[in-house]
Amino acid sequence: MPPGPARSLTVDGIAAAAVELADAGGLDAVTMRSVARAVGSSAPGLYRYVASREELVGHMVDRVSADLDHPTPSAAWLEDLLVVTERQVALHRAHPWLAAASAVPAPLGPHALDHLEWGLRVLAPVEVPARAKMEAIAMTNGIAALFAASGPVSPSLFRYLAADRHPELAALAAKADPGEGSDDLLRRVLTGVVKAVLNPGDQ
Repeated sequence: MPPGPARSLTVDGIAAAAVELADAGGLDAVTMRSVARAVGSSAPGLYRYVASREELVGHMVDRVSADLDHPTPSAAWLEDLLVVTERQVALHRAHPWLAAASAVPAPLGPHALDHLEWGLRVLAPVEVPARAKMEAIAMTNGIAALFAASGPVSPSLFRYLAADRHPELAALAAKADPGEGSDDLLRRVLTGVVKAVLNPGDQ
């Protein structure tokens, strides 16, 4: 799929073109050469704006992170985290390359730092070390990426299930209600993980 109209030759324009390429063809579609074509430049010309592909990927992550809306922190800090994690899931689904891009070593941009700042403000009432708070925020990010990547469970997933070899799984599958939803799974996982990180002694 060809990229859209040529973008302006600025860091923001280059990042926007790279995001379009990644949305269309995944992160592997983003090369200095392909992005240069999208902005009407040469690959060497891009290095006047970004020092490396890793730095470019960092700008991409920051650009889409700007779309993550953070509510004003309230006394219900766990609910605040859940709301934003749900929004992160939607963001990851809109940009399936985002999880891989976030693992690329690159400086955090201002919008990514805004997210960390917001998380620390939300967790300000929780009396635990700052390290634990940063770990909790990191876990919410990971949970969002995990839930975004997982789709509905297909019956074919268990095609090799054998009752004699997997009796516990077979018993569970026999009792499962195909129409039973799991809309609260994200809430239950997030609550359990975050509380475990922030209150390890209470487990």
